[in-house]
Amino acid sequence: MKNVDVIVVGAGPAGLMFARVVAEKGIDVTVFEKERMLAMKPCGEGISSRVLETANIPSYTLSYFVHRKITKALIYAPNGMAREIPGEGKTLGYIIDKKAFLQVMANYAVDAGAKRKIPESVKYVKKNESGYVVYTDKESYKTKLLVGADGYLSVVAKQTGLEKKGERKIIPCLQYVMVNVKLHYADATEFYLGSEVAPLGYAWVFPKSENIANVGIGVQGKPAKAYLDKFIKDHPEMFSKSYAIEFRGAAVTIGGQLKKIVDDNVILIGEAAGQVIPLTGGGIHTSIAGGKIAGDVVIKSFDAEDLSVDFLSAYPNKYGEYWGKRIRDSFKALKVIEGLSDDDLNMLAEVLEPQDILDLANGNNIKRVALKLLKYPVLSLKVAKALLLSLIHI
Repeated sequence: MKNVDVIVVGAGPAGLMFARVVAEKGIDVTVFEKERMLAMKPCGEGISSRVLETANIPSYTLSYFVHRKITKALIYAPNGMAREIPGEGKTLGYIIDKKAFLQVMANYAVDAGAKRKIPESVKYVKKNESGYVVYTDKESYKTKLLVGADGYLSVVAKQTGLEKKGERKIIPCLQYVMVNVKLHYADATEFYLGSEVAPLGYAWVFPKSENIANVGIGVQGKPAKAYLDKFIKDHPEMFSKSYAIEFRGAAVTIGGQLKKIVDDNVILIGEAAGQVIPLTGGGIHTSIAGGKIAGDVVIKSFDAEDLSVDFLSAYPNKYGEYWGKRIRDSFKALKVIEGLSDDDLNMLAEVLEPQDILDLANGNNIKRVALKLLKYPVLSLKVAKALLLSLIHI
């Protein structure tokens, strides 16, 4: 049985960021990934321009993984009215090749000293007196610290008891990569709302080139593929001559961060911990931040030779100051918006300014948006007061 100081399960954004941070300080860390290649989970592949800073990735690497620069976003209400979020001459974000992006992250982690085991699937983990024993489909290992970065189906979260039964809320998502798409704009992301489009979710079109796009959907309680196909059929101006060259499906965590993400000798990061913005389903930035913050805490825990839950709890405490609050507030906004009719959403689209929409979606300044909506009688009752009450009650 081999000994490894730290075992990370999952080579996604969180796991690779964490591995790089701790490896740079000389800690022996190995990352296990069950898939034969990175980025197997479908993803809209959109990131904000701030992700590179959080991930400590220099701008000169952009050419390795960026497909398009995004300068604006369009949000379509159920009645078809479009609200534009302008970049005002700045780059809002990028549409990336996620596989290439994760490969860049992996290269930095390996250069720092991290090891990778791909493909090697973790099947079972068991607590022992000094940490955990990890059993894979190939070998068994002893580790002082076990890190679950293995997504919404996290083996680590379930087998360590950190994730309670029924605690995680997910939404099924499907995505085509489509060619010959006649895009409205080649530098804009598009989001479509409404019960006829995507019940309790949204559809998206993210450009990868002048005529190639990620076209996806997330819905609740309805067949996702049927609604995705209907969305494409209902927009012949974009898709009449297009066809899919790739199709993937998976679930995304939208229930917020799990209540407990650390225990003695074990932590959860990324989507395994529920570190996804609920209203948008975006998880790349939040996961990288989780891996980075957790890595900084783990470095200190190894210096202190203390991997207890008391010491490791500095990680969720620090994460919660900004990222955790955003996730909590976004989840509260999601619960309110899920109760709105299409007419309500149309009314919201009329009164909200671009910054209001961004804040509501990302869990920022929710109270400010709610106070603004108090001026509108219908929205005051259905949205503003509900948001304000949700911010009072944890």
